[in-house]
Formats: sequence, structure tokens, C-alpha cells
Amino acid sequence: MSAFRAAPALTVRELPDGDAVVAREGVNEAILLNATAVAVLGLFTPEATVDDVARAFAERFPAEDAGRLARDVDTIVKQLVTSGILEPCGGGS
Repeated sequence: MSAFRAAPALTVRELPDGDAVVAREGVNEAILLNATAVAVLGLFTPEATVDDVARAFAERFPAEDAGRLARDVDTIVKQLVTSGILEPCGGGS
């Protein structure tokens, strides 16, 4: 599975409630991310895959269904890729 990384020239301004405003250089609009999407974004390194991030969420929230968490992370990643916030970087385990 491919790994992902934050797009270059990305500005993330965290808000007091855990949400964040994200803007990309050269794009005249900002995107508001909820705290969960901010956490997903923060867990990606060039070596991390979607499965790695889903496992990290399962470890943080052991009372939650791991399958549901994996589906939720996958959905968030797809949205972050579509919006240009995350991009594939070809790494991964």
C-alpha cells in the first residue's frame, strides 16, 4: 500500500478546539479540517501507510471497533488526497 505525505507548501493553523485551517500555496481557498482529520494528517510520515495510521487510531481508542476505525481513516485519507492536502509518496511497508 502506498504511503502518503502532506503536500508541499501546506500551512496548517490549529484552532483552540482541535480543528485546523489548512491552506496550500498558490491556492486561493482554505479548508477547515475537524480534529480527527488533523490527527490523521499528523500521523503521516513518508513511511506511514493508511493501515499504519488506522492501527495507531485503534491503539489510541481500544474500545472502538478497529474495522470501523480503519474505514473511517480510509475515508478521511481519500478526502485529504482529493482536496490536495495529502499526496502519495511511494513509500510504505
